[in-house]
Amino acid sequence: MKTVLIADDHPVYLLGLKTLLETQFANDFSIMGMVSNVDELIAALKLEQPDLLLTDFTMPGTQQSDGLHLIQYLRRTYPTLPIVVITVLSNQGIANVMLKSGVTAVINKQSLSTELHACLKSLTQSQNMGSKNKGQHEKSVAIGSFSPTTQISPKETEVLRLMKQGQTVNQIAQMLHRSKQTISGQKKSAMAKLGLKTDAELFEYLLKTGL
Repeated sequence: MKTVLIADDHPVYLLGLKTLLETQFANDFSIMGMVSNVDELIAALKLEQPDLLLTDFTMPGTQQSDGLHLIQYLRRTYPTLPIVVITVLSNQGIANVMLKSGVTAVINKQSLSTELHACLKSLTQSQNMGSKNKGQHEKSVAIGSFSPTTQISPKETEVLRLMKQGQTVNQIAQMLHRSKQTISGQKKSAMAKLGLKTDAELFEYLLKTGL
């Protein structure tokens, strides 16, 4: 039986995930623990590594509270740990940044019960899940509304993060030692990939993401 650690700062989702595992996968998964913030997650993983991590994308915490930074930290620190990310975001670009980082799956909370059930069923049929051997990883897959066709480059992600912090295109150009035209082009390219047409849509998107 595989052990599972669940991480989510919303009690209703913690309960829902716990119920799904206990009622439909009782013979396959055992809940090792449940945590509600990033600090508790990191502490729990240091004590014992589960066979599977189900985690929210953005949670409060004093360390690694940025969603993408958290995922990248987990992949570096626990390279063989299968990670299923559960998020309210439905943006292809962010989903693919996570998938590129090596997560097993990205699941939208709006269709959590059906998509997570299918994901867990697939994992129970995989012989690689939980393998601690180097070089053996689950194939990353997007679930539901996500698609692996759109990908924001690291430089574009950097520009968006700085914009979220309130920096202008001119300020970002000075900070990163790039031309104003380069920064503007990277901003426009990221917006196109994310399906955003106006600055208002961009800032609304930035407010909702863990960039």
